[in-house]
Amino acid sequence: MNMKSLLLFMGATLLATAPWARAQSSKWADTANQVAFSLDLERVNPPSASIRALPGVEELAGVEDIFKDAKVKASKDSGASNKVKSWYVLNIPVRVYAMGRNADQEIAPAYYVRELKVTAYLLFKSLSNSRSKGGGNGSSAGYSMVKKEITYADIQMDVREYRENGHSMSKASFNVAVFIPRSTACILTGDFRQPEPRIEKALVGYAVEATVNGEPCSDFTAAKDSRPSAGETRNSKIFENALANRLSNTSWWKTRGRNNLSEPDVDICSIAETPYAPFYGKYYPRVKPLYGSTAPGDSGSGSSLEAPADTTSSSPSSESPTKTKSKKRGTTTPLTPSATEDYDTSL
Repeated sequence: MNMKSLLLFMGATLLATAPWARAQSSKWADTANQVAFSLDLERVNPPSASIRALPGVEELAGVEDIFKDAKVKASKDSGASNKVKSWYVLNIPVRVYAMGRNADQEIAPAYYVRELKVTAYLLFKSLSNSRSKGGGNGSSAGYSMVKKEITYADIQMDVREYRENGHSMSKASFNVAVFIPRSTACILTGDFRQPEPRIEKALVGYAVEATVNGEPCSDFTAAKDSRPSAGETRNSKIFENALANRLSNTSWWKTRGRNNLSEPDVDICSIAETPYAPFYGKYYPRVKPLYGSTAPGDSGSGSSLEAPADTTSSSPSSESPTKTKSKKRGTTTPLTPSATEDYDTSL
């Protein structure tokens, strides 16, 4: 076949398949009303690799020119002169699966998740000997937990259809970014004189949960996913081996499980509450609000989402087509909102 014939054949093929492609695309839903959320255990790195110090915006080119006419000089105590890092970021990898109702009112993969409220729980151990005395025999002395709620908006899903157990959905992976001010890093580690507080050595675990429209996101396990190991659940990871074995697969961040944990009054921020807010788009989904903290009492998610699918039916075939695997490989359970039990365990 010569080049001309080849080009004609390719053109005819494209014309023939274009209507089919449009038909397939039209079967997708614009937005999701069924969302599953989990930690992406395959991409989880230890704290030494996932917590990074960030250069301050005062180091960006042109900042001195901006303040030149203000006739001010950089403060000697600000840390800018000796390049002390004032912010740290922890990237927590997560996965989202989404379905919605298309124009024909059928359950289908969705292009966007309009709003997703994520709560991150960070578990730290004190690096100060004086603070950790008395910890032992299952006591949680020496451990503290902080949490941060972040609302993400317009999460764009991969346009490639994801199929599991004969059902179609869309999938996306991104990082939940938790920003830690230097003051928080110093307080949590007890390092106030170190050039770099050892926050990566203090973090021993984290957990993430999400809600859509005020309801917990569903649990979902892909067929290729293995059963969580000690110290893991679909939504959490413990990095310290001894602690992982002690906690096993319990939900330590739940209310009853953390009854002996200290919860210090420190700041943990979303990107919107940091000097790096303008750079969200290239690295993270849009947060809501885009700048500043969420107003007190703001529910975060709800009003802009369509009503969730009817979950009162006992049949999983139409309203809940996606299935999740139980702990025994090869068996499945319907996609339902998470109802993880509160565990009354001590750290």
